[in-house]
Amino acid sequence: MTQQSVKEKLYEVIFGTYTPAGQRFDLLLIAAILISVLAVTLDSIAYQHQRFGQFFLYIEWFFTILFTLEYLVRLYCSPNPQSYAKSFYGIVDFLSVLPRYIALFF
Repeated sequence: MTQQSVKEKLYEVIFGTYTPAGQRFDLLLIAAILISVLAVTLDSIAYQHQRFGQFFLYIEWFFTILFTLEYLVRLYCSPNPQSYAKSFYGIVDFLSVLPRYIALFF
């Protein structure tokens, strides 16, 4: 029995949607997406923004960094990173974090 490399283990967790670890990863990712959307939605309400705007900013940055790391790890463990980056899901992942980084500079 051979020992899996870190890359292979990550690939199994991130892309292995039919493995128990892959399914747990997908559920955690879905939960993170829903919490992120909820925070952005609540922040769009003037009263909530006024009271908790700084907290929502921290939450938004937390999820931006989390989703950026997820995208980078997907590129790292993908057998063909360029192919993943150009795929539908790769583009969606990239576009999901891009606005926050653009807002940082403008």
